[in-house]
Amino acid sequence: MTDNSVRAEWEPLDAVRVHTPGIELWSGSLDPGPNLFENHVPPDQARAEHERIVAALEDAGVEVHQLADDLEAAGTLDELVRESVSVRTDDGDEPADVDGILSNFDAREKLQLALARVTMDRHADDPASSDGVPGTDGTGTRSPATSLRIDRPISNVYFQRDTTILGDRGPVLCDMYEPVRQPEIPIVRDAWDGVGAEIHYEMSGEPIEGGEFMPAGEFALLGVSAEIDGEERVIRTSYAAGERLMDDGAVGYDEFGLVRAPLEADRRLRREHDAGSRVMHLLGWFNIAAEGLAVLDADLARAAEIDVYEKRGDTYEFDHSTDTLAYVRDEKGFDVIDISWDERWPTNFLAVDDGVVVPLYEPDETGAYRPENNPTIEALKERGVTVLPDGEGLPRAALTNGAGGIHCMTTPIHRG
Repeated sequence: MTDNSVRAEWEPLDAVRVHTPGIELWSGSLDPGPNLFENHVPPDQARAEHERIVAALEDAGVEVHQLADDLEAAGTLDELVRESVSVRTDDGDEPADVDGILSNFDAREKLQLALARVTMDRHADDPASSDGVPGTDGTGTRSPATSLRIDRPISNVYFQRDTTILGDRGPVLCDMYEPVRQPEIPIVRDAWDGVGAEIHYEMSGEPIEGGEFMPAGEFALLGVSAEIDGEERVIRTSYAAGERLMDDGAVGYDEFGLVRAPLEADRRLRREHDAGSRVMHLLGWFNIAAEGLAVLDADLARAAEIDVYEKRGDTYEFDHSTDTLAYVRDEKGFDVIDISWDERWPTNFLAVDDGVVVPLYEPDETGAYRPENNPTIEALKERGVTVLPDGEGLPRAALTNGAGGIHCMTTPIHRG
């Protein structure tokens, strides 16, 4: 194992990386679908909510890294800004001293500009508008105008989990399924360099995302594509990607389970409950709160076939297939909490220690916590799990409209 590795989800979370979102969310708020959001995500509200998450993690003793700070530590942030931000003129004038101006910005402000992909156009003075009104240059004409344009911003980067799998042998850089998320990969690669970590393995040619991965000590699970009538349906991660992790030595767990997305069961249950899908990632319906305690959707887990591979020497060999509920509960002996469809993201909590979690709760119309609206959190407490902060967690609001919860918004830098 390395300093940047995870053996089990219940190990103490020492350090985590996040990105508090900013202006790059504008496009996701105004046009959610193409940006992979479920609904509008107002930037100011999202930022305030995210800062509450950061405060809760810091209060729990977790060292919280901001993506911008790790990029600055890597010495790549200024270059990222130069590549993403441009100033153009149509009058032949020399553009402003962009580097000099940006030197006054802090790391987070620089990263927001880079993610927003800002272009500033300086327009020549329009003679038709020269009306003798004194301009700032004292010429008696109006000064040239400027306009700002945000071009295909990188809106999803606050979901830090998806770009990296942190396994027992070190960071695995993912290959994002959606083209709109591909630009995140070089940014995250630099961020790992900023904390002095080497990428253990980088996937290419097969889609894979970190929201599919769940380490559990002697075994680990990876959510992969559905199989319908013998045909593979890739949602975010392909079956071949899971095979590559094993074949190329990216992971070293004693057992590695490839969990087929229960797509058909999810469709049926969505109709029955008039609810959103839970199968974008494995974390949409499965998580671990403590050693021996899983939180999952039992119907989906029962419908999700898992192919279990056993490590024999330096290679993995197929051992058997079963359903995920039987594997976790019966074969591995986990106690299981079955979640309710009345809760949108009940499995998308973050374990900060063995039996200590930070979840997002379903608020009432005033934003308050009510036990009857949050049966999963209540069941966790009945099992002896500590829920932070205040035995309730944090209210779910605008941030989750981006299609994920607190687990998706964090990537561990070190556990153990």
